[in-house]
Parts: sequence; C-alpha cells; structure tokens
Amino acid sequence: MIKPVGLTEGHYECRSIDDTLPIFTDLLALEVVERKEDQVVLKHPNTDWLLVVHEAGPEATDKPHNNHYGFRVENKEEVDAAWNYIKEHRDKYRIQHVTKPHESHFAYSIYFKEPGGNDLEIEYYDPQALAEGRRIAAPPWKTRIAEDRFPERGYIPQAMSHGTLQCDDKKASERFYRDVLGLEIVGGGRMSVYIKHPSTPWYIVVLPGRRRRYLSPSNRFTLKVASPEDVEESHLEFTRSGKEFGITQLEDIEKNNGEVSFLFSDLDQNWWEVAATSER
Repeated sequence: MIKPVGLTEGHYECRSIDDTLPIFTDLLALEVVERKEDQVVLKHPNTDWLLVVHEAGPEATDKPHNNHYGFRVENKEEVDAAWNYIKEHRDKYRIQHVTKPHESHFAYSIYFKEPGGNDLEIEYYDPQALAEGRRIAAPPWKTRIAEDRFPERGYIPQAMSHGTLQCDDKKASERFYRDVLGLEIVGGGRMSVYIKHPSTPWYIVVLPGRRRRYLSPSNRFTLKVASPEDVEESHLEFTRSGKEFGITQLEDIEKNNGEVSFLFSDLDQNWWEVAATSER
C-alpha cells in the first residue's frame, strides 16, 4: 500500500493555455505559481492543492462532465451572482455553455464548460449537510478571502474544493482507494464515494460511468510520499503485485529537478502519480 503524506496536485488537460488560463485567474481566483511553454501551475490562495494545467493542442477532446473541478463560495446568493456574471461574460471568455443554478443533495451550484473542453463547478453547501454528517460540506478554508482581492463579480471562490473521477464498480474502487492508495473514505451515497487524504480538506468525488471515455495521463492526481525511497518501494511493489492490486498500467520512475515520481493507471483506468522531493 502507498503511504501518502498528502494528496497534493490535480492535473488538467486543455487545448490552449492562453484560452483556459483567464478562466482560472479571472473567474475562479487562482494565481499563477509557475508557467512554462506548455504547462502552467496554479494555486488558489486558500487551497494548498496545486492545479497543473497541460496544453494538449486543438485536437484535445472534451472531457466528460464527471471529470471536473469544483470551487466553493460562502453563500447561496453568490452562486446566483456567479451565474449572472459568467453568463454576461461568456463571449469574452469563450465559454461554451453555463447551466442555471440548481440544487442537489444539499449543494447549490452551476457548471460551465471552458474553451479547453472541461466542465467547472461553482458550488455552495447548505450547513444542514454538515449537521447531518456530510463531512465534505465543511468550509474548506480557514480564513475567508476579502472582496477587495476578487472585486466586482458579486461572488468570491473561497477555495478549490474538489476534483472528480469516474469508476466502473463503486465497491471495488472504494477498496482500491483505501487499501492500495492509502486514502480515506469520507462519505458518499448509493452511487458516489468521496475520498481524501486525512490531513487536508479537499477531496475527490467518484461516480460510476457508462460508455466511459478514458483520459490521458495529463488528467491525474498526485500522491506525495515521504521520500524518494518510498517512491521506489511503491514502484517495486506495483511491479511485483500490480495486477493483483488492480494496476492496469505502470510507467517507469522518472527523476526531474529534484523530484522522483512515476505514473500508473488504476482498475478504472484513471491515472495517478506517486512523487517525492529529493533532499539537496
């Protein structure tokens, strides 16, 4: 089993960084950490989880709705304000469509598709959900962002709250996340399962999918382990027993700028990364 010290990154494929980047900075309050020719690393001020955006070119396909990222606002009225603001500015940002605000299982949200082919969500959670034991409903921030940091929209994304995946068999996938990836099961329903690392509030929603479109390794989540030796140990264990665990593909270990890592796809053919930073 992997022994992660954190669930630290989400990786996201788009067509053009120049088209997609303003969606995150102007509409979702993310900030640029690092930019390269075909990749940009983003961070929300209230979320230590990094979002790594990869440029795949104009042929990159639209991603399924159940492969999106979500952002949390503080109250229900802000979801309505976000809908109005995005609808009014959809031509400027080349947004393909935006849904009307709607309620589902204590959440009130909108979805919109950015020009890179991905859906994004802006959501509010009713506090009653937390009172009834839905842990993911707790605000995933410690200090709220003031309006002067994100003015004149009528809404403030206070955190990047979650990512999503699709699976084939909920029970089998749940066992894999817990027993192989070392993640925590923090809820779910008849169809869904919520997974996270115990040390941080952001989470991944996993839903069964029909007629699935499998994504490239550029769409993945990163599990950080304590040391490069832990990366190598996990890779060796997957090499020996990967098929038994449910690993469908295992890539070689890579070393780059002090980081040691490898990629693998799970029993649902979703991609993950195990990584650690070398001491210098």
